[in-house]
Amino acid sequence: MRPVRRRALVVALPFVLAWAVVVATFAGLRDRLPDPLATHFGADGRADGFTGTGAFLSVVTAVLLGSGLLILVPTLRLTKGLRAQRFAVALGYGMSGLLGYAFASLLLANADAARASRASQPLWQLGIALAAAAVMGALGWLLASRDAESAAGPGERTAAPRLPLAEGEMATWTRTVGSPVLLTVGAVATLPGAVLVAVGSGTGAPLIFVGLICAALARCRVTVDRRGIVVASWFAPRPRMRIPLDRIEHATSREAAALSLGGWGYRIRGGGSALVFRSGDALFLTLATGREFAVTVDDAATAAALLNTLIERDRPAAGERG
Repeated sequence: MRPVRRRALVVALPFVLAWAVVVATFAGLRDRLPDPLATHFGADGRADGFTGTGAFLSVVTAVLLGSGLLILVPTLRLTKGLRAQRFAVALGYGMSGLLGYAFASLLLANADAARASRASQPLWQLGIALAAAAVMGALGWLLASRDAESAAGPGERTAAPRLPLAEGEMATWTRTVGSPVLLTVGAVATLPGAVLVAVGSGTGAPLIFVGLICAALARCRVTVDRRGIVVASWFAPRPRMRIPLDRIEHATSREAAALSLGGWGYRIRGGGSALVFRSGDALFLTLATGREFAVTVDDAATAAALLNTLIERDRPAAGERG
C-alpha cells in the first residue's frame, strides 16, 4: 500500500468506524427508541434537551464524518509523515472515541423509555467517554509512530519533446487510468447512504449522489488526437471533458502528488484545475487563457509530446485561414 493511502486509512478509519457503530446501534434499537430522543442531560442525569430521530442521524453523520475530513485534509497535505504529526493523529482518534461513545450511549439511555423526558444518563458516563477517548488517542499515537518520517515531494518539471510525425500523418494516444481512492470514497459514501435511506433519514440521498459521482470518475480514458484531449468516464457518456487544440498553448509532464494538486477527483485550484486519479505521472496543459489544466495519467510524456506536435501543426493552418 502506498504511503499516502496508508496515511489516509490510518487517519480516517476511526471516524468511519465510530459512525458505523452509532448507526448500527440506532438500527438495532430503532423499535425501542422514543421520538424525539433525549440528547442532552443535566448534572442530575435528567433529560433537558431533545432531537428528532431523523435529525439525530444527520447530526451524527455530519459531526463524525465531517470531523474525520477536517482532521484528514490538513494531515495529508503536509509532506512530512504521520510520525511528525502524532499529536494531531492522536487528537483525532481521541475525538472519534469520545464522540462515538457519547452518541451510542445516548441511544442506549433512550432505549425502552416511554417518553424521552423519562430517559436518564448518570454523570459517570462522562468518565467512560473520556476513558474511551484516552484509549483511542493512545492507539492513534502508536499507529502514527509506526509511519515513515517524511514523504517525497513533487517531481521536477520536465520539458516534453515533440513527437516526430510525417506531414499528413495522423496519430492517437490513449490510456485508461483508475483511482482506488475515488472508488473507495464512492463505496464509503454510497453504502452508508443506502443504510441511511433504509432507516428513513434524508441524509442518505446526498451521500448516494456523491458516491455515484466518485464511482463515475474512478476510472476514465484519456485520449489525445487531432481534436485535442478528451477525458471520458469508463461506463457513461458523462461526465466528459474535452479541450480542443486551439485552447492549448503547450503541454508538459512531470511527477505530481495527488495532494499537491488539491486532492482526488476534479479539483479547482489557484490558476487552474485538475483531474486527479492518483499520485504519479501527470500531464500539464498551459491553456490560451493562461490557466493550467492537469490530469494524472501514465505515459504523460508521450501525450505531451504528441499534443505539442499537433499544436504546432495546427497553428499555421489557423493562420492561413485568418
